[in-house]
Amino acid sequence: MASQTSVRRTDDSPPTAADARNAAPGLARARLARGPRLALALLLLTGVAQAQLHKDTRRGFQFKPPKDYNSVALNPAEFITIAKYQSDRTDYSGQMAHFALFSVHYFPGDGGDAQIETAWSTVETIVGYHSVDKSKKLKVAKAQGEERYLIPDGDGPSVHYYAAVLPQDDGVYVFVGEALDSRFDKRVKDYAKAVKSFKRIAKDDADEREAERSQMSDQERFLATQIEKLPPGWDSLRTERYLFLFNADKDFVKEMAERIESMRDIYEDFYPPDRDIEAISIVRVCNSREEYMGYGGSPGSGGYWASAHRELVFFDQRPRTSTMAVLNHEAFHQYIYYFYGELSPHSWYNEGHGDYFAGASMTSSHRVKKYADPPGGIGRRMTVKEAARLRKQGTPVDEGAATALVDLMRYSQGLYYGRSGPDSGTRRGLIHYAQGWALVHMLREHKGLEPAWERILPEYLDNLLEARAEVADELMVEALELAEKKEKGSSAEISRDPQDYYTAASLARGNDIQDLAYEKTFEGWTEDDWAEFDEFYLNYVEKL
Repeated sequence: MASQTSVRRTDDSPPTAADARNAAPGLARARLARGPRLALALLLLTGVAQAQLHKDTRRGFQFKPPKDYNSVALNPAEFITIAKYQSDRTDYSGQMAHFALFSVHYFPGDGGDAQIETAWSTVETIVGYHSVDKSKKLKVAKAQGEERYLIPDGDGPSVHYYAAVLPQDDGVYVFVGEALDSRFDKRVKDYAKAVKSFKRIAKDDADEREAERSQMSDQERFLATQIEKLPPGWDSLRTERYLFLFNADKDFVKEMAERIESMRDIYEDFYPPDRDIEAISIVRVCNSREEYMGYGGSPGSGGYWASAHRELVFFDQRPRTSTMAVLNHEAFHQYIYYFYGELSPHSWYNEGHGDYFAGASMTSSHRVKKYADPPGGIGRRMTVKEAARLRKQGTPVDEGAATALVDLMRYSQGLYYGRSGPDSGTRRGLIHYAQGWALVHMLREHKGLEPAWERILPEYLDNLLEARAEVADELMVEALELAEKKEKGSSAEISRDPQDYYTAASLARGNDIQDLAYEKTFEGWTEDDWAEFDEFYLNYVEKL
């Protein structure tokens, strides 16, 4: 599940049966996919099994990471942070699990007092409400720095921090280490030791690097930067439409590359683009759940699509059928994000299709045999069948019955995921996911639907785009009027093309667009129409 209103998926993947156990109280059929279209050219990157020494020849420094800490990849939006390391063991405090983390941040400049002050302000932002327990000077790399031990203010999880600020001629380096209070005395020694190992080394030729980058397109420059940011042990693999960055078994990553390229063909069969989609998305594959969580994944997820970072993120989980199912699901979100032009459909449509594609049963050559219940522990079938059974016998929704379609199909993301509403919680979100899968499965697979029901998917797509155009037009008018209020005649410099406001409409008024699309799609439907549709759906689910 996502954490934002749009298709941006920043912390979750499809909820699974395991989530339920943890939460419980006691267009047309696709043609067969074309063969994989791959250009499996490995990009050059050197790596080691585990970093004994972290070297950065671009900035000209090295240090020895804390012992038994593993390198963590940097996401595309991280510019100040230049290195991360995570402990290979989990610390616990009561029910709280914590991975100790050590990170390095860099502020280019002259290393003067103003920069040092900015650096300490950044430390405050990173650690939150903490007070200085003690501080002392330190001399490293021929410079005078300072280190501080920070303890939390008030109650709550007791995470302590170590921070060191080290000015240099080319800027300021900031080191931050965190650990639970019960382990801090041990870990802080490792952090201080890592800082004291910091040394300056020769830099690479920056002119040569910039000359190479100047010949690249914006997209290729972005991708090259992400490869350059990879920590020791990571590698890269370029396909026709994706760039894989991975710290996982290379043969399995190649399987994932073949799968995602084949699925992309399938998505395009279902949703033929009216323009070339030239975006190359990153697919990041972590080696383990722990590494995935250190990177940013949430504990109960197996992958996610982060549009702001232009990347899909997974880890090599077992069984690997689960990883592949999550890949099918999340890659759909990535494709539909670009297909719609950064616009998100309702969750029943978005997540329902994600799970529909997750259930693609494929041959060894990646051709679809059928669309079934998603494998790998995601399974929706039994959940929706039980919810439908309870609904048919009159059980209230807050006791596990299926939500009426008239409500489900207009739910905002928060309601669909069970994050808000009278019956919020993981269990409710799981039921909605299962209902969305069954609904899309019915609309895609059942032969002989009523004409009004057959039109739902194609008309909803058209109506969503039409609704965005209307909202964008409203934003354009508002912008022009606001400009004239500020200064008469200034609106002449503002765009009068509604398409220039599409992104703003999607980001600022995504819910309004969805509501309008819902109204257009189901205009004229009566209570009896909804009751008939709902009854047919429950009967379909019963036979799944």
